[in-house]
Amino acid sequence: MKIIGKPTINPFFFYSGKISSYLTWVYLILSLVNCFDLSIVSLPIAKNAAFVILLSGLLFSILSMFNLGKSTSLGLPEEKTVLKKSGLYKISRNPMYIGFNLLTISSIIYTGNLYILLLGLYSIIIYHLIIVNEEKFLESRFGAEYSEYKAEVRRYL
Repeated sequence: MKIIGKPTINPFFFYSGKISSYLTWVYLILSLVNCFDLSIVSLPIAKNAAFVILLSGLLFSILSMFNLGKSTSLGLPEEKTVLKKSGLYKISRNPMYIGFNLLTISSIIYTGNLYILLLGLYSIIIYHLIIVNEEKFLESRFGAEYSEYKAEVRRYL
């Protein structure tokens, strides 16, 4: 299976949104290991909350990748796939994006950095646009099966 598929939105926004989220995560990791930290907020409660959100985000991301298995790709798959409705996909149509957004929110809270806030908000907005367009693709590919799934399971939580 090809890992890189077709972007669901304009490629510039698709890739810049993903890169923005990755940058917030890298900055968070560097901050956590005290390698590079320009954090503005140093409240222990904010740091602790960010850590709990980080763990939740990792859990959602990893479990949803296992649930998707070989169907995991960056963009829309070109080959035939099966609609995944098990595991975390029973409670959310987009658990992987929930995980990604939680990681980004954790970065924002932990660092309190304005640039991380702006990058994070941009990536969250772009992920939402990606999701909306993925849903159009899924409706065209799976028809009534996806419509029924959509009626039963929420987009986020």
